[in-house]
Amino acid sequence: MSTVYTISTANALLPYLAPTLVELREKFEAAERIREAMVRASAGNGWSERRDEERQTMMRVAELLERIKKWDVVLRDVSTGLVDFPALVEGQDAFLCWRLGEAEVAFWHSPDDGFQGRRPLPGTS
Repeated sequence: MSTVYTISTANALLPYLAPTLVELREKFEAAERIREAMVRASAGNGWSERRDEERQTMMRVAELLERIKKWDVVLRDVSTGLVDFPALVEGQDAFLCWRLGEAEVAFWHSPDDGFQGRRPLPGTS
């Protein structure tokens, strides 16, 4: 882990991270619809005008993923916007755990536990 987040630094990133995750999810869904249309078109003459659209969509996906990578957070699930922030909790390596729709970072888990092992941060209810 190169970046170690605190609760406050993780929460400070949310206004930038949340819209990025929303757009990324939308682009993933759009890319899937485009791919399905291209598969249907390839059953005919093998060409689809949607190839350029897919290329542009995938370029934007790559840009969004690069942005997330630069923030040094771990994207766990695009569809739910689940993200882990490398952190220390009670002196141990851990992840602050957040997903789209949550008002703030309020959970954590050990590197081995994953989402199923997430629990409230110390000092929160």
